[in-house]
Amino acid sequence: MQCQLNNFLTQFNLHPPEPKAWPELLWQKSAVLIPLRQGRHELEVILTRRTAHLRHHADQICFPGGRMDAADCSLLTTALRETHEELGVHPRHVHILGQLPEQPVLSHFMIQPYVGLIDTKVALIREPNEVAEVLSVPLRLLLDQRNHLQVKRNHPVHPTVHFIPWQGQLIWGATAAIIRGLADQINPAGKLLYKPVF
Repeated sequence: MQCQLNNFLTQFNLHPPEPKAWPELLWQKSAVLIPLRQGRHELEVILTRRTAHLRHHADQICFPGGRMDAADCSLLTTALRETHEELGVHPRHVHILGQLPEQPVLSHFMIQPYVGLIDTKVALIREPNEVAEVLSVPLRLLLDQRNHLQVKRNHPVHPTVHFIPWQGQLIWGATAAIIRGLADQINPAGKLLYKPVF
């Protein structure tokens, strides 16, 4: 079933997520944009593959985003600035639909995810120093919990590691965890669905 904007917004607003409590650590503030875009037939998610030489999360598939700069007046400003820098999308071409709960990562960043709709006519121009590849993935595939893999482990902050295979590639870590949170918000009945990892 194709994922259309009106249906997505209805489900997104129907079950607002509850904030999570994380251990009091020295988290570095950061933010990402979950960029949605109307494709030819359905909504798609824009993801990037980071270049191999970057210091943090090199060669991983992720959302555009990064750490909060001193000049940023808010975390939303951070997400929009980073999206502009990485994909060439000016903030005026992004319509913010909402935000998700914060997501911590092992590198001690606390990520604030925002969901935004990008104008269809805007060209995506990757920043080659940071972005090796731009990916467009149907939203319905990412939101289908049956496509998700999970590994349980003994860790106080990250007891579950999420993985989402797509076209021979693997979305994992914080990006997959954020997608999983969005999927569970859109379809609470599927919270227990995932592929077992042997």
